[in-house]
Amino acid sequence: MENKDTNEKKSILDTFLESGLNDLKTFSEIEFLSKDFFLKNIKTIGTILLLILISTSNRYTCQKQLAEIEKLKKELKDTRFEALTRSSELIGISRPSQVKALIKRQGIEITEADKPAYNLNE
Repeated sequence: MENKDTNEKKSILDTFLESGLNDLKTFSEIEFLSKDFFLKNIKTIGTILLLILISTSNRYTCQKQLAEIEKLKKELKDTRFEALTRSSELIGISRPSQVKALIKRQGIEITEADKPAYNLNE
């Protein structure tokens, strides 16, 4: 009984291998690179090649744009930091106490107004 199962398995395997070899022979007999094949399918082949070129070009352009975006983001971040630094320096320098100290150091004879400012249109 056991011998019969083994023989069945071998015959199934042999049948599978033979059919695979027959398919391989049939496949090798087909000439995909023949002149007739190209003439019949020239539009399809041309379209596929055109799509490949467009896709490659599009990807390259996108990568360039992404690199430019990253560069501009970094530049924007640096510029914001510099603007904040300058703004805080300006606020620090323009405080009334700092202005008075600067005037004293420069030796300029200026005094503060005793009267508040008023509007001329009144």
